[in-house]
Amino acid sequence: MVSEPAHDLEALRVVVVTDGVQDVHATVATLSEAHLLGARFALVVRAYDAPLDAQCTFARTLRDALTAQIPIVFAGPPKVARAAGADGVHLGRHVATVAEAREVFGPGAWVSVPAHTPSDIAAAEREGAYAAFVSPVLPSPGKGVPLGFSGLLCMLRAAEVTRLRCFALGGLGQNDVGPCLGAGAHGVAVIRSVWNAPNPVEALVKFSEAAGAKR
Repeated sequence: MVSEPAHDLEALRVVVVTDGVQDVHATVATLSEAHLLGARFALVVRAYDAPLDAQCTFARTLRDALTAQIPIVFAGPPKVARAAGADGVHLGRHVATVAEAREVFGPGAWVSVPAHTPSDIAAAEREGAYAAFVSPVLPSPGKGVPLGFSGLLCMLRAAEVTRLRCFALGGLGQNDVGPCLGAGAHGVAVIRSVWNAPNPVEALVKFSEAAGAKR
């Protein structure tokens, strides 16, 4: 039986994604301090370049070290995500279907997918995903032609979804949160703009404030 989460997923508007297998102590310190300062966010553990067992160990270590109020989503196979103690799964790289993920995590858990076209977004809702990461919104290394805010708006309108939560991803800074929400995104997902910031804690708190997710 899937237990009730210790967090309100619907209230979360910021997702921070790991940039590979990072230093555990620095990662935990950053996320814990930002949370204590009022930031509200979900964490996606994404480390495709590492061996799967190393990814699982990294995610499990973070889950054990962080408060249960920070939901952790594992990017990879659903069964590995469950073994890592994750609260949900991101199905990048076609590792499984949404239906297969639901068999592992149940109907109410976070199951997300990448989306690059309106049909991707519509399919995600039809298949029962909780969220889709729509990218790239702004220029991001190796991620193709950026949508821009007007392109994001057009894509979300064309998809005509009503339940799916769409998170804008790709090259976003704190000043880009408002335009993404204005275009219809549920929230934003960030990677290097947090981890490569001079002060990652401050950056994450400001993203949360910009998204209206600060307590």
